[in-house]
Amino acid sequence: MLKQFFASLGVGAAKIDLILDRDSVIMGEEVTGKIVLKGGDVKQLIEGLNVEFRLSSSYKKGDHHVNINENIATIPVTSEIFTVYPDQIKEYPFSFICPRHLPVSSINTRYYFQTHLEIKEGLDAQDRDFVDVYATGIQNNFLQGFKALGFVHQGEGYSGSRDQGYQIIQFRPTNWLRGQYDEIVFMYQPHLTQNSVSGYFELDKRTTGILGKIADELDLDEKKGRFYFDAEDLASPDKAAQTIRQFIISNSEGLYGM
Repeated sequence: MLKQFFASLGVGAAKIDLILDRDSVIMGEEVTGKIVLKGGDVKQLIEGLNVEFRLSSSYKKGDHHVNINENIATIPVTSEIFTVYPDQIKEYPFSFICPRHLPVSSINTRYYFQTHLEIKEGLDAQDRDFVDVYATGIQNNFLQGFKALGFVHQGEGYSGSRDQGYQIIQFRPTNWLRGQYDEIVFMYQPHLTQNSVSGYFELDKRTTGILGKIADELDLDEKKGRFYFDAEDLASPDKAAQTIRQFIISNSEGLYGM
């Protein structure tokens, strides 16, 4: 009876473990692995087993940071009601097709599988496994275009599906334009990247000295606006790099700064 009591509190209870065949996935590809259920110190009644594919991120809204936690999909494994006995091991195959047109894994945006084992009259067992999610199609070409130009993610966030679903990326030049900009920001909606990539941008040139301070006060060193790249503009990573390069050059004309 004492073991049963402790098991109901999670001590010596059944445990669950999702073992993935790899820890990264390209959108649209299949994720595979297995789920291992191991009985605890006493027999327990299991009422269900499922896995949630979840996203966690954050973004800055005004002066506040907003945390984002979303369930992308729920994968049912079994709804069978059964008894798991002490030290018994059961295995279940696991597979899941990763959706397309999601925010890409980055500084703040992370994905994980949350496995839930429903235990009657006890604390449910859980397991969390993180995966990196990479883009495909023209969304991938768009992001790879920045990479080809030597841009890396310096800051990043995702506004969540309830706030229009923008992924906001602050790029830092490491080659071309290195040291010339305080900010290069592009924000776009991943769920709308089937045929184009569009959204908002901000270019903020680096300034120095008294004239630089004046230019900064008068916003002479920055430009904000919308951008739109169609499938032809992003036909390949190299084409995307050319498109992005020309876009930044054109929109930097007349800005005061280094």
